[in-house]
Amino acid sequence: MVVVYVGSFPPDPETDRKNFRRKQAEYKAAYGRTGDPLALHEALLNARVHLQFPPELDWLVTAVGDIIMRDRTDQTAERFRERMRHVQRYRCVRDLRQKGHNKDRALNLAVAALEATGAAAAWSTIENSYDQVSRDLKRKRRESEYFLLVARGDPTVVPVSISRDQRSGEVTINGVRVSPASTGGSDR
Repeated sequence: MVVVYVGSFPPDPETDRKNFRRKQAEYKAAYGRTGDPLALHEALLNARVHLQFPPELDWLVTAVGDIIMRDRTDQTAERFRERMRHVQRYRCVRDLRQKGHNKDRALNLAVAALEATGAAAAWSTIENSYDQVSRDLKRKRRESEYFLLVARGDPTVVPVSISRDQRSGEVTINGVRVSPASTGGSDR
């Protein structure tokens, strides 16, 4: 399981609280749309990380997750696996397109990339998955059944600002001063 936690830098409790509420609302909406217990499990994991539950509550997270996953029907599990196949194909093509490839070239490259990971599919199958997820995300945005699945696999991008004072050589990273030696760099 992956829990997405986006903390602010520098720390801002109000922003963190808003992000937590927004993420919990996404999990609630995902569960309401799909009925998939995975959304409940992820919401619980997110709450544990965000609220920093003590380690002695790990048993609770594990037990609730086990119960939720055990009660999942084969049909629900297969629907989830199918959604994940669509998402994997979508993300592969999307990432290739973000690297500057047109759709056809991205699809051709995706066929080889997915085959190399053991998730081989025909060109037309990958295109159908890409189009289906893309349309649903555009039309429904955060309400899409794919939103949570696409977002949970995307890395969190943290903007970094680095500057160096010409006179003192002091380095500042995101507004925090660090000595030149602590950055691992050398001016020799």
